[in-house]
Order: sequence, then structure tokens, then C-alpha cells
Amino acid sequence: MKKILLVLIILISFKSWTKADDIEDFEIEGLSIGDSLLNHFNVNEIKNFQNYDDLPSDMSFRIIEIFSNEMKMELYDSVQIYYKSNDKSFKIHGVNGGLFCDTKKKCINQYDEIKDDISKLFGDNLESENITGKHKDDNTGQSKYNYVVYYHPYGEIAVGYTDWANHMNYNDNVSIDITTQEVSNWVKSNYGLGG
Repeated sequence: MKKILLVLIILISFKSWTKADDIEDFEIEGLSIGDSLLNHFNVNEIKNFQNYDDLPSDMSFRIIEIFSNEMKMELYDSVQIYYKSNDKSFKIHGVNGGLFCDTKKKCINQYDEIKDDISKLFGDNLESENITGKHKDDNTGQSKYNYVVYYHPYGEIAVGYTDWANHMNYNDNVSIDITTQEVSNWVKSNYGLGG
């Protein structure tokens, strides 16, 4: 029952997305591109959220992660936010909602259902692409991901499933990403490091 309710809530959220002209019209847990994190948190909270500063990047953007025990969330288990490292206004350039799965089978089923329903909602309005590969954060190549990416004129929207290898100690998850084209290009350029 909870799973059906979750899919319905996701679909209701996405239905409003299909009418959006700008990527800034989309939101996850009340957070949207172009919004300031300062409308939701104070500077100390922002700086103290879990971050990915230790991972290799040119630090053009900072990625923070907020869990449901740190912020009231209606739908997701966690939210990742991208903002420019040197931006004192903390303007959001990307937001990701993550749903953790109890089992691999549940994750795959949830990913397939959401992906299929989102594809139906967008129809031919947006070009899309299926992407699979090995997760860069796992040097062994055992962790894998599957994404369907929708190319919006102002950025990208992606529905993904990550199957983490056991040694990574991460939960398998389904995610929904909304990013500006600048963030998408940065991620695709190996987080600004090239190669």
C-alpha cells in the first residue's frame, strides 16, 4: 500500500512538471533550482550538512546531502543539493530526491514503475536517453547505475537506480535529479576534472 501511495505522489508531482516552461518550476521537497538555500536553512546548517568535498572535483559546485531526520520530508529519504562553492547567496543549481530500498528487487520494481510512468507523462515533449554504467565512486566497478535522462531546454531531469556493491556500505536507491545544464556538464566532465 505504501509503495502505491508513493508512486501516486510522485506521479502527481510530475504532472505539474510537464506544464513547466522553465527548469526552475520543478521542485523536490520544496527546493527548486534558482531558489536560495537561505530560504530554508541558516549558513551554519548549510555548512554542517553532510557533503562530498572529499571526493575529487574542481569544487566549482558543492554537493550537500540532507536526510529525513534533518529536514521534514514528505516523499524522499534524502535530498542532495548542488550550489556554487563561492556563492554567498547559496543559489540552488541542482536538486536530487533519493528513495532508499529494502531489497534490490523492490528498487528495480520502483525504478521501472516510475520510469515508465514518467515516460508516459512526458510523451514526446522531451528527448530522452537511457544510460547504464559502473559508478565512478566505486573503484572496483561492482556498483552499477541505470538512468533515463530527459533533456529539458534549461537542464536535465533524470530518474535513476543505483545498485551499490556490498563493500560500499550505501543503500541501493532510486533517485530523481533536476539540474541546470551547467551542473549536468560539470558532472559529465568528471566533476570539472576532465577525462
